[in-house]
Amino acid sequence: MLQIIRDNAQGVIIWIIVGFVILGLSSFILSSYLGSGVKRYAAKVNDVEITNRQYSIAYNNRQAQLQQQLGENFARFFDEKLLRTSVINGLVESELVTQLAHEAGIRNSAAQAQRSLEQIPAFLDDDGKFSNKKFANLVAQYGYSAEGYAMEQAVSLSNQQFITGISDSAFELKSSVEEFQRLTRQQRDMGVLTISLAEVSKTINVSDEEVKAWFDQHASEFMTQEQVKLDYLELSFKALADSQVIDEDEANKYYDDNKASFVKDDFTAAEQKIKDIIKRLKKGESFDTLAKEYSQDISTAANGGDLGYFGKGLMEKPFEDAVYSLKKGQLSQPIKTSFGYHVIKLVDIDGEQRQASHILIKKQSVTKPYAEAKNAIMNTLKTAKAERIFYEGQTELENLTYQYQDSLEPAAEALGISIKTSPFITRAGAGQIFRNSELLKEAFSEDVLVDSLNSNVIKLSEDHLVVLRVKEHVPAKQKTFEEVKAQAESRLKQERALQQVTILAEQQLQQLNEGKEPSAIANANNAVSWNAPGFVGREARFDEKTATLSPEVRKALFRMQKPESGKVSFHNMTTTNGDGVVIVFRAVRDNPVQEQPAVLDSMQSQLTQTAGRTDTDAVLEYMRSKSDIDLNDQQTDEGDL
Repeated sequence: MLQIIRDNAQGVIIWIIVGFVILGLSSFILSSYLGSGVKRYAAKVNDVEITNRQYSIAYNNRQAQLQQQLGENFARFFDEKLLRTSVINGLVESELVTQLAHEAGIRNSAAQAQRSLEQIPAFLDDDGKFSNKKFANLVAQYGYSAEGYAMEQAVSLSNQQFITGISDSAFELKSSVEEFQRLTRQQRDMGVLTISLAEVSKTINVSDEEVKAWFDQHASEFMTQEQVKLDYLELSFKALADSQVIDEDEANKYYDDNKASFVKDDFTAAEQKIKDIIKRLKKGESFDTLAKEYSQDISTAANGGDLGYFGKGLMEKPFEDAVYSLKKGQLSQPIKTSFGYHVIKLVDIDGEQRQASHILIKKQSVTKPYAEAKNAIMNTLKTAKAERIFYEGQTELENLTYQYQDSLEPAAEALGISIKTSPFITRAGAGQIFRNSELLKEAFSEDVLVDSLNSNVIKLSEDHLVVLRVKEHVPAKQKTFEEVKAQAESRLKQERALQQVTILAEQQLQQLNEGKEPSAIANANNAVSWNAPGFVGREARFDEKTATLSPEVRKALFRMQKPESGKVSFHNMTTTNGDGVVIVFRAVRDNPVQEQPAVLDSMQSQLTQTAGRTDTDAVLEYMRSKSDIDLNDQQTDEGDL
């Protein structure tokens, strides 16, 4: 057939054959694309798509936040699956709120979004005014355009108004608060019989034959842990940056070329100028005149520095503290803020409001000397070199460890990094990077453990990669009876002691129901103690007197039904430490509400906020249950969101 095609390559027949091939391939590709089930979105909420780009931006930004918060501990605690789940769920919830807000008719204009952006300190210039350039540059670092971010801000404001509308509509009646307070402060008259597991254990004896028989039944519980020792290559941006050597001439040249970047705030001249102005004010010169002549606050200088009336929380703290410490007509000392130095005159007091005037002399920006900028320059140059090496090395690491799957040496030689060896680690992990769940998953995978291949490239973080292969494998094995005899004996005694504690608790419960006194029951057995603290509260701070009850006993007591008048209720349980407990519950005492009105008002506010959050969660959960939500399992990488 192939020979026929070659022989007729210049004829009509070849083009007929090629045409059929192309048609077949086209149909196959098209059907594969349309019918493969590949989703072109991260999630879909009621036919509204959350794009892969939205997901990617949100994921990267959240990961960056975690890296900043956790620092060097990031690799230890980072869980990619958990982060992906959290990010996609957050985006879905946000879209649900957006749809609900839209249905409710809540809209925010571009002007409202702009005013909101102008309140964000990161977008303001040194004069405290909104900077379009600073705004655009900053949001671009997080993957947004200025228009896109502003649009999201408008949507965010609408969502916030919707959520606030739900939460602020919640309320708690004063009577509910009083009832809550009454139940919170309720006390219960009780006593407790405790059967000590430790004391019962002392009475348990087992023979060697019994221990051996028990071990034979539980042998699978006494295995050594499977362990691996790993060879690995580690490509770390931080380690690369730290290892770079920068020539002094190179650093000097960078300083000369970028002097505008090495500036610092200098308050010296501003402080001296303000001190000179204060001297002139104290000699009687007009504050209004000096403000018009010298103040560098262009928004108030023409008005003699008048700031009008304002309350707390609007000015920088040093400025605010100075204003609220002055008497009417009094001048301040030089006050330093992020803008420079001020002298303040308190003009008027109206309740909590203050009217003040000020004269501002701004700080100056001066170029740092080379010696002062040197460390920053070295770090910048090291980072630049490390970036190039890291991102080139990332591709090379992946290619070479895949191409030569039976060795790490080609990649190590090409990248100029050494092969490291781990200590023995188990499936539970070990210290440092060997706590990472993805690394452990790879280390004990079939490809690595059984087939002795290199692992996939493991991303501990965006700038920290690892590839590993097994150097030594120690399978789990059965421990001998002689090795674990003492442990097996202890386990068997523990089991029998727990059984005995349960039997004793049931016996004591029966004796109490027959009318026997708890103290008499305790006196008859050295392993049993009786404690009668009397009235106790839901929390130790509400006890009539300090009662040494474990939280689980206290919790069980307040779950018991109130006994009928003149009768006693009993409840037996086993605590987490294995002790047996029989609670003797006699009576309830509801403390009257004696709190001050201000305390009740505060509690009412707290309960109302809690109710608001609960209402909001309920609305979102209901909306989620009634919505058509389609998650892209391939995008979110695990498929169990």
